Amino acid sequence: MNWMHLLLGIVFLVVAYFLYRVIKGERPSSARNGWNGPTGVAYVRYWSGIILCIIAGIAFILKSLPVHID
Repeated sequence: MNWMHLLLGIVFLVVAYFLYRVIKGERPSSARNGWNGPTGVAYVRYWSGIILCIIAGIAFILKSLPVHID
């Protein structure tokens, strides 16, 4: 087992969780909500970052597992 890849995967998942906590319950700014909230570009960037961190975290965790084929 590669502990560095496992730790890196866990860090990516924790970062994704904290990014989610920041954007949770927010809506992009629009006339409906009085232009309060993040801009549309920032909202998409947050969700893109969350998705990329989740994918990277899962990939590093799977890469850390030992592969034994007998």
